[in-house]
Amino acid sequence: MKIQIDNEWGELKRVVVGRGDDMGQATTAETSFDPTSRAHLIDGTYPAARDVDAQLKRLSDVLTECGVEVQHPTGIVDLEQVFARDVGLVIEDRFFRSVMIGERQREWDGIQHLLDGLEINVIPDHARMEGGDVLVLEHCLAVGVTRDPDLVGLKTARTNQKALDFLISEFPQREVIGIELHKHDQNPLKCALHLDCAFMPLGRGEAMVCREAFLHVDQLNALTARFSHVIDISLTEAALLQSNLLHIDPETLLIDPRFTRISEILQQRGYRLINVPMHHVGKMGGLFRCTTLPLLRN
Repeated sequence: MKIQIDNEWGELKRVVVGRGDDMGQATTAETSFDPTSRAHLIDGTYPAARDVDAQLKRLSDVLTECGVEVQHPTGIVDLEQVFARDVGLVIEDRFFRSVMIGERQREWDGIQHLLDGLEINVIPDHARMEGGDVLVLEHCLAVGVTRDPDLVGLKTARTNQKALDFLISEFPQREVIGIELHKHDQNPLKCALHLDCAFMPLGRGEAMVCREAFLHVDQLNALTARFSHVIDISLTEAALLQSNLLHIDPETLLIDPRFTRISEILQQRGYRLINVPMHHVGKMGGLFRCTTLPLLRN
């Protein structure tokens, strides 16, 4: 099976979409993986599995209608498998298995059969990395990383310096830049769980950025300097995952119809938008990019 991801906006040809039909034992605020889930669990608005699964199936149908080959993890009883992006990632023609937090390690069992015949690259011991923190740009990898000693022990610190060092060594032909974000285990307005919760490159040489989510201005400026135009989003918009969209091709994006301000801006800048409701999925702390693991882009 051919795999190839050279950037985040090339024409999408094959993708793994997560599933929500059996999310296991009911999550509690104390055992939740992220502050968005925690907030909805406390408020009593956390979604039912049937609603999450219905939205993921609609997402899969839309992708299929767009000519994308859609695959799914094998269902595992009593296991949440919604966010396929974090299980692994493709960079160029190589597949890397993520090292996720311990509670999520079993998710690998659901997708490994889809990768039969491929060499699986495993990151070193003591390195931690999830796919939501790695964005593939032209000639560059942007990597969300947690270095601050006060933040590295948080549950929301998902990618560490050892993983960044590994990617630097594996891709000497690319610049690999580490981006540090605000982290918090309880407040979604003080935490970008992954880099794709605060930043998204767009197919026309542009980007969407929540500036307030970045710890260091110099890192932010070095990142935004790569783009001809930057669309700013607020902390509230970032918490609603309005940067967590998905390119079907350089001109076409999947977006939630709730995101009216961002939709208007993107349309004015020439992008074609396909509305797919994902409000139930979003209550779990992820959206379009989080629920999809692209395997092949042209």
